[in-house]
Amino acid sequence: MDGEMGQKPRSKLYALDPIVRRLPEVAVPKRRVSFKERFIWTGIALIVFFLMSQVPLYGIAQREPFVDTNGNGAFDFIDVNGNGVMDAGETALEPFTDLNNNGVWDAGAQNFFGQLRYVLASHAGSLMELGIGPIVTAGIVMQLLVGSKIIGLNLSESGDRALFTGVQKFLAVIMAIFEGAMLVLAGNYGKSVGLLSPAGILLVLQLTLGAIVVIYLDEVVSKYGFGSGVSLFIAGGVAMTVVWEALNPATGVIPNLIGTVLSNGDVIGDFFRPHLPNMMGLIATILIFFIVVYAESMRIEIPLAYGKFGGVRGRYPIRFLYTSNIPVILAMTVFANLKIFAAILHAPWLSYYTDAPNGLAQVAADPIRAVVYMAILVLASMGFAYLWVHMTGMGPADVARQLDQSGMLIPGFRRDVRVMEWVLSRYIMTAALLGGAFVGFLSAGADFLGALGSGTGILLTVGIMYNLYQEIAKEQVAEMFPAIRRLFGE
Repeated sequence: MDGEMGQKPRSKLYALDPIVRRLPEVAVPKRRVSFKERFIWTGIALIVFFLMSQVPLYGIAQREPFVDTNGNGAFDFIDVNGNGVMDAGETALEPFTDLNNNGVWDAGAQNFFGQLRYVLASHAGSLMELGIGPIVTAGIVMQLLVGSKIIGLNLSESGDRALFTGVQKFLAVIMAIFEGAMLVLAGNYGKSVGLLSPAGILLVLQLTLGAIVVIYLDEVVSKYGFGSGVSLFIAGGVAMTVVWEALNPATGVIPNLIGTVLSNGDVIGDFFRPHLPNMMGLIATILIFFIVVYAESMRIEIPLAYGKFGGVRGRYPIRFLYTSNIPVILAMTVFANLKIFAAILHAPWLSYYTDAPNGLAQVAADPIRAVVYMAILVLASMGFAYLWVHMTGMGPADVARQLDQSGMLIPGFRRDVRVMEWVLSRYIMTAALLGGAFVGFLSAGADFLGALGSGTGILLTVGIMYNLYQEIAKEQVAEMFPAIRRLFGE
């Protein structure tokens, strides 16, 4: 009971407990979810996400379409109705892109997040405009508060852990309202749309509703599907973009190359098409795929022995990508929020160096920006890797404690949790920092080469798919051989 001698006081965050308890939540499954059911729920969540990403926000002004009339990569306006007025030209939103990968270059909404939208699973002008941004931002804030012990929660206790999850969900909704309002204030839907105008309020409500659906889809996938909804939506969005940019009949890399070869055109030009997917980007995509798969398999194995039975030995694997792609996701989320504030303050220089140059042409045009961007991303990824290790129970002290409680020890050293922590710290922190730097460097490099779906998007998707494959394989084995479930702690 609270107030008993020797027991630490409850966190002040419990003041939000009445609100958190009233938040709807996806029920925890009362039985083991079968392999087939996990596949179905994962597929349903992904389909709902894709459908919502194609539902346009109500209230965005529709403008006249435009096409690339001279094939120079710039999409020129045309007078569709013959009234002599190029309506969309008055918006000054150039250059335009295919925001939602549907083959239509829309002028209804700006691609506000740029290349960051792939990491945020964001689709411009749709209910999925905010993507996973509110969830990840809320997660960063809560992890920082717990790690710094500001809110006094102990995540090893079930009550504190439940409160943490509930408050994080509540904060994600608040962040959705805040980010939606900031997009309206930044003029993303037109300078004439005020925040307190009926159109502005309606847009914020729609954006918040879309974010809430994503929050609960993530919860469904986490409890009834494979992996997490956040990872699934990133991978799904990037995969759809890569397929579209590679095979789109109008501007796709492969159809364009085939057409050039058949017409005896300039094949070299297909490698460096400006403002459009090109062969260099396709090659970079394939290259990043194999590099990430290889890096995911790199690991150091620490020998272990069971204390009571010296002959029983095992190994504790420490992956090179110890924190996986989490550092880049967190860094990109911070970059996205910085971009929102820069737009509101009319200070684009604030986010200039956190916006990746896309393609060799942009890198050559401003090499200093490319170098600074890479340095910022690498340092941010290393910082978030360090924080993530210490805030999620992956640090040397936590791992040493878990191994000691399991009766394991490192051969050649006396059984002491402090000794085990010292040995593990030499490998875990090195792997975390080097892995964070590696994914940051690889992400920036892939962006510089113009990888399809953005370099960061490809990096994250390959890592996500690799981890998803491992989880699916584990579930399939557990389904076929129920006795093995005990080895997985089920």
